[in-house]
Amino acid sequence: MFSLSDSQFGFFLRKNLSVVGFQLRGFRLTKLSCDRQPLTVYWAVFTLFFGVMGLFTALAEDDTAPVQLEKIVVTPGRFTIYDGASAKISLSKQEIERFPLIDNDVMRAGHIFPGVASSDYSTRFSVRGGEKDDISVRLDGMELYNPYHLQDFGGAISLIGLGLIQNTNLLIGGFPAAYGEKMSGVFDITTRTPNTEKFSANFGVDLINATATLEGPLSKKGSWLLSARRGYIDLILMLMDIDENYKPQYADIYSKLTYQVTPTDTVTLNGLYGWDTNRIRVDDVDNNLDSRYDNSTTWAKWRHIFGDSHWTDLFVFAGTSSQDRTTGKADVDNRNFGFFGTKAELTANLFDKHTLRSGVTWRWLTAQYQYDVQERQAGINVYKPILADIDDKGSEFNLFLQDEWQLHSKLALNVGGHYLYQHYREEGIQRYEIGPRVALAVKPTQQVVLRGAWGIYHQPVHLMGIPVEDGIETVGRAEQAVHYILGVEYTPVDSFLVRVEGYYNTFDNLVGRLREFGRQNQIFDSPESGDAKGVDVFMTHVVSNRLTWTLGYAFGIAEEIANGTKRFRQHDRRHSFAVSSSYRFAPTWYLYLSWRFHTGEPRTPLIHREIRLPDGSIVCDRQFSDIHSARMPAYHSLDFRITKRSPYRRWELSWYFQILNLYNHANLDQYAFSQRRDEDTNAVIGCAIEEEPLFPIVPTLGVTVTF
Repeated sequence: MFSLSDSQFGFFLRKNLSVVGFQLRGFRLTKLSCDRQPLTVYWAVFTLFFGVMGLFTALAEDDTAPVQLEKIVVTPGRFTIYDGASAKISLSKQEIERFPLIDNDVMRAGHIFPGVASSDYSTRFSVRGGEKDDISVRLDGMELYNPYHLQDFGGAISLIGLGLIQNTNLLIGGFPAAYGEKMSGVFDITTRTPNTEKFSANFGVDLINATATLEGPLSKKGSWLLSARRGYIDLILMLMDIDENYKPQYADIYSKLTYQVTPTDTVTLNGLYGWDTNRIRVDDVDNNLDSRYDNSTTWAKWRHIFGDSHWTDLFVFAGTSSQDRTTGKADVDNRNFGFFGTKAELTANLFDKHTLRSGVTWRWLTAQYQYDVQERQAGINVYKPILADIDDKGSEFNLFLQDEWQLHSKLALNVGGHYLYQHYREEGIQRYEIGPRVALAVKPTQQVVLRGAWGIYHQPVHLMGIPVEDGIETVGRAEQAVHYILGVEYTPVDSFLVRVEGYYNTFDNLVGRLREFGRQNQIFDSPESGDAKGVDVFMTHVVSNRLTWTLGYAFGIAEEIANGTKRFRQHDRRHSFAVSSSYRFAPTWYLYLSWRFHTGEPRTPLIHREIRLPDGSIVCDRQFSDIHSARMPAYHSLDFRITKRSPYRRWELSWYFQILNLYNHANLDQYAFSQRRDEDTNAVIGCAIEEEPLFPIVPTLGVTVTF
C-alpha cells in the first residue's frame, strides 16, 4: 500500500528559517542568499577543521586536567549527558549547551552518538536499524506519550527544554529489565531540582522559540519551578512575503514542585502540557492540513528512604491526549486518549554487592478513534479508503525484577525479567509476554572493561497506539526484539576513552509504522520481521579543561521481510561518521566545531509518466519501482557555534551564534513527484521528479538572560 503527500514542513524550513540576522530590537529579520560552492571547497573546509583542532591541541596541552571515569557498570550501549564539569563516558550538559543544535533541543543532542539515525527536520531518531517509535522517552521516571511538537512533520521539536535537564541516559541496546515498553532504545531524562536558595528568572529567545523559566524556594523544605515556551514560527511568517499559506503554532508548559515532608520522605509533583495547531495550505483542497494536538501528563512521586541504601518510589499519574486532524477534501483523523494509574518501585543495595530493583505498574486507558482517510495509491487518481471507528478501554499491568550483582571487583552481572499483561487484547490472543534479560561486565585490567548482553524486549501495541492506518482495529501480540551485544571499553588514561560495541538484533511480530504527513513519498508496506547488525565506535578525549574532542563511527546493516520479500529497512545507514571539538579560548568564550557524514539511506525509485488524454490534456501516472531498491546520496555537514557567558552582579547574559551546514552542501531529504503547471491556466503541462533538499546554510543567534 502506498500514499503520497507533499513535504510542506521541509519546504517551509528551508525557505523561511535560513536567516542571517535576528535582532531582538524590533525583531528585524534578514534572509541570506546562499550560492552553492564546488565540492573541492567543502573538503578544503573539512581539512581546515582538523587543522584548527590540531592548533587547539597544541595550545591546550600544558593545561591538562584528568577526568575521573565511572566505575564498572554492567549496562552496554549507554551514553550519558549529565550536569557535571567533566565527561564520563560521554558528554556533560554544559558541553551539550554549546552544541550547534536546532532550538537547543535535548533530544537532538542524542543525534551525535554512533548507532543513532536522525534527520535535520525531526528531533525523533531511531537506533540500530529500528523505527523512530521504538524509543521510550522517560521524564523523571514517567514514560511520556508522543512528547513532540509538530507531529505531522515527524516531531520537529521536543516538549522538553534543555535548560530543565539535570542528566540524561541514552540506552541503545542490552538495557536492563527496569526499562520496559519499547524494544530499541530508551531516552531517560531527569530534570534538575529547582533553586532552593532564592527566586530566579530566566528568559531566552532563539530562532523559533521564546522561553521563560521561574523558580524559587518553598518555605525551608521545598522549591518550585515553572517553565513556559512559545514557538513563534507563525509570527516570523507574518513578517515575510511568501507565497505559501503556513500557520504552525505550538507552546508547552512544565512545572515541578518538591517538598521534603520528613528527613526520609520527599514528595515531587510534575506536570507537562503541550499544544499544537497546524494550518497548511488551507485553501488547497487537495493538499491542505488543519490539525490540533493537546498532550498533558501529571504525576506525583513519594520517595521514602530506608537507611542509607534502600528507598521506595510510589507514583500516581494521569494524562490525556487528543488529535483533531483534517487533510485533503474530507480526510479525518481524530483521536482522544486518557489514562491514569499508579506504580511502585523498590531499590535496595544489599551487602555492598547487590543492587536489587523491582517495580509494578498498573494503568487504565481509554481510546477513541475516528479515522476516515482516502490514501492515494500508485497510479492515476487511485485511492483506497481506510475506515476505523473505535471506542475501547481496558487495563494493563507491568512487573519487573532485576539484580545487579558485583560478583568480584572485576566482575559484575545484571539479571532480570520483565512481565507484561494487557487485558484489552483481542479474544484468542495470548495476553501476556515475559522478557528475560542478562548482562555481564568483566574488568580484566584497570584500563579495560568487557561487556556482553542478551535479552528479549517487547513493545506492546497500546490502546493509544493502534495502527488504524493499516486497517487494524484490535490489539494483538506485542512486537518483539532480541538483542545480542558484545563490546569493549578502553581507558588508557582517565581523560581518554575508546568504546567498541558490536550488536545483532532480531525483530518479530512487527505491526504498523509511524506516519509523517510532511513526507511526500510514504510507503505503507509494513514488514513482519527483520534484523540489524553492526559495530559502533566511540572515542572521547579531554585534552585539558579547555579542549575536548569526540569521534563516533557506526557501521550497520538493517533488513526486513515483507510479504515474503527481503529488503533493507528504512533506517539502514551503512556508514556514519561524526567528529567534534569544543575549545574554551577565553574564560567565558567557547567554540564548538562538528562535522557529520553518513551514507544514503534506502529509497524507492519513483516513475512519473505523462499520459495525454483524448482532449489533449495531460495527467501524471505516478508509479513506484521496487521498495528500497535504491539509495539517497551521502550526507555531510560542517557546523560551528560560539557561546559567550557574561556574569554580572545581579544577573547573567548568555548568547550564542551558530551556523549549521557552514559550507552550504545540498543534502537531499528525498525525491518527490511534481507537476509542472501553466501559470495562466493552471493546467498540467509536464510530470517530473524533483529533489527535496534538507537545510541549506542556517545562521542562528540566541540570547538568554538570567536574574
